[in-house]
Amino acid sequence: MTNPARPGELPLGDDATDELKRLRARLEAEIATRHGVEKRLADLQTAYARFVPPQLIELLGKDSILDVDWGNQAEKKMTILFSDIRGFASLSERMSPQQCFDFINAYLSFMEPVVLAHGGFIDKYIGDAVMALFPSRGDDALHAALAMLAELERFNAHRATGLAGLPEPNPEQPIRIGIGLNSGLLMLGVIGGDKRMEVTVISDAVNLAARVETLTKTWQTPILITQHTLNSIRDPAAFSIRFIDRVRVRGKHLAQSIYEVFDADPAPLKAAKLASLDTFEDALAHYHFRRSDDARRLFAECLERNPGDTPASVYWQRCQHPGHGDSAGISESDGFATWQPEYSLDFTAFDEMHRLIFDHIVAAAEALQAESAARAERLIARLVEITAEHFDAEERLMEAHGYPLSPRAEHRQQHLKFSAFLATLLREIAAGTVSPLRLAFRCQFLLLDWFISHISITDRHLERFLATRLSAASDQR
Repeated sequence: MTNPARPGELPLGDDATDELKRLRARLEAEIATRHGVEKRLADLQTAYARFVPPQLIELLGKDSILDVDWGNQAEKKMTILFSDIRGFASLSERMSPQQCFDFINAYLSFMEPVVLAHGGFIDKYIGDAVMALFPSRGDDALHAALAMLAELERFNAHRATGLAGLPEPNPEQPIRIGIGLNSGLLMLGVIGGDKRMEVTVISDAVNLAARVETLTKTWQTPILITQHTLNSIRDPAAFSIRFIDRVRVRGKHLAQSIYEVFDADPAPLKAAKLASLDTFEDALAHYHFRRSDDARRLFAECLERNPGDTPASVYWQRCQHPGHGDSAGISESDGFATWQPEYSLDFTAFDEMHRLIFDHIVAAAEALQAESAARAERLIARLVEITAEHFDAEERLMEAHGYPLSPRAEHRQQHLKFSAFLATLLREIAAGTVSPLRLAFRCQFLLLDWFISHISITDRHLERFLATRLSAASDQR
């Protein structure tokens, strides 16, 4: 038998063994409690991530949802993707509530991994619609859109064979989706009141992406992208893309160009569209310069070669009733482009040069419409000189002020694409192998829209960066 330890003395023998057991038990209990708390926190974090995308938290510069507070905000250049199931309202009417939710969740379980695999994330689900954001280049979003169409075919195959396990009417009837893409500056932030807050994005760019998605119904084509997204794609020639229409956005003077991406079309349809690109562009030039009779004839030629070309069919129908059904509508700003205050960046050196470039593009388009090739050639040659000087000054400014490498590389790539477009235009004017009206269309609509898009997003992002840097330098003096 051992004597109990006196106060201040270490226990010996059996008492020491009992004390170690008690300490070990208490330690293991504390460890178990901590593990339980940590697991609970991890489960909560996982649950939060299902409702608030962790990428949004990161873009706000926060480590956790717990760090996010009312008023947090950031501005980012991103590409927005909207997709929607065609005719889902009528389909859902034939389903019970349980069937409806099972169907949507099964469909979304196919689409979500595609978005994530291409560098995007889901911002929100709106019924059967998806809104996804891509923080990198437009390439990621476009590759995701094409992959979503491929995955849709797999989903339809699962439905048709019963593998999806969905008790739905007409499972053999494939569903179709429309996808719209737009790129631009987005404001990310926290909105709401004391009791209910939400991390969201606010921008005209979001509204335009949603609008473009709805136009896939009008043109009966699965993917439409804006000029802004086309500008952000590294190599547009790697995709099958053609100009499709102009969309008027409320509060904007110049209509926005949109393009069809038809890589996902069946091979014969895609090949036929590629073969008729020149005729289709000639038809577009006549249509947008209000020469409906010639446009109707040219669109009819497209349809003779390719009856499945639904955009050509829509245009042919429009030509039957000029002025009806236009997305952009007829306005002075489309036919006679003029400089607008909204194009200014409040950065004098930029604004003066942008105005000079703008005026030369418009003048060249007018010269081509008037079939004055010599004057157009002189204007484009001068434009090559002006833009080379301006782009070089911009790039030196970016380097001098430490503009981040990724947006700097994208900015420079856009300069190179613009210069290449001008060089091609100059060669075609000199060769005389392309109709002046078609070249005028490229100037007034494609080139001018590209330039306005470049000012509105890429140059504006640079201007805000420079303004912040100059303000900080001024405060340090």
